[in-house]
Amino acid sequence: MKIEVPKDESIRLGRVGLIALAGFVIGIIWPRVAGMQLVPRAPVEDDPRPAALASASPKAAPSGEVAPPGPAAKPHEPQVPEAERVKIADMVVTSCRAAGGPEQKSCDTVAFDDIARPRLATLAACPAGLGSAGVLSVGFDLDFEKNSVSNIRTGQSTSFAEPIAAKLIACVAHEFKTATLASVKHEHSHYTVFYKVEFLPEASPTEQAGSADDAVVEASGRATVGWNVALIRKQPRDGEVVARVLSGTNVVVTGRQGDWYRVKYDGKGNEGWVYRSAIGL
Repeated sequence: MKIEVPKDESIRLGRVGLIALAGFVIGIIWPRVAGMQLVPRAPVEDDPRPAALASASPKAAPSGEVAPPGPAAKPHEPQVPEAERVKIADMVVTSCRAAGGPEQKSCDTVAFDDIARPRLATLAACPAGLGSAGVLSVGFDLDFEKNSVSNIRTGQSTSFAEPIAAKLIACVAHEFKTATLASVKHEHSHYTVFYKVEFLPEASPTEQAGSADDAVVEASGRATVGWNVALIRKQPRDGEVVARVLSGTNVVVTGRQGDWYRVKYDGKGNEGWVYRSAIGL
C-alpha cells in the first residue's frame, strides 16, 4: 500500500526540521561555544582570608609569563623628627587645692603623664627648636572642674631666649588644644605642674661621620655658664646627666670633643661634658 504525502505537507515537515535544528544549535551548542553556564557549578570553598586582602592578592602569571606589576607603592610618608632629640624630665607638682579651698601642703602625683609626654615629645618637630639646644620649662594649670588644661607658660629653668621660648610655648599650646582630663586620676580639683624639656644639640656632619672613639683634644682655660641651667654629662651628647650648673658659674675647661667641652664644674674638681653654647664657646 502506498501513502502519498501531499507536497504542501512535505514543505511543512521540512520547515519543522529546520526549526528543530536551529533550536538545538541555540539551546545546546551555542552556550558551550559562548562560555555560558546552564546549570549550577559545584560549590567552591570560600577564601579564608578577609575579602579586602583576598581581592588585593596578585594572581599568578601563567607559566613562562611575567605577572604585571601591582599598584605602585605610595612613597614613604615623611617622618616627624625623632622625639629622642628632646628629653622630658619627671613632672613636678608645685601646688594643688580643692575646689574653692586653700593650697594643700602635700599633693598627690596626678596621673597627667599619659596626656603630657606624647604631646611634649612633638616639640622635636617645632620649627623654633630645630637646630637649638637648651632647656624649656613648661608649666600647666589643671582644672578638673572645667576638665581643661590652661595657662601654659615658661618656667624659671628655661634657658632659651624669650622669643624662642615663646614660639616653643606656642607649639605646646597647639598640641594641648584638644587635651582632656576626663581619664586622669586625681585627688584634688586644681593642680599646677611643670615639666623640663631638654633639647639636645644636633650632631654636625663631622660628628655624624665620626665614631664614638673620636680623640679628645686637650684644652685649657676658663668659661662662664651663660644658660640658666647647663647640663653636665658623663659623656658627650647623650651621656648621663651628672650635674646641673646655674648661670654665672665659672668652670675650668680641660678638653674638647667636637662641640662638647670637658670641664671641672665644682670646687671638688669633678669633671663632665657640657655643650659649647652653654658656656659661650
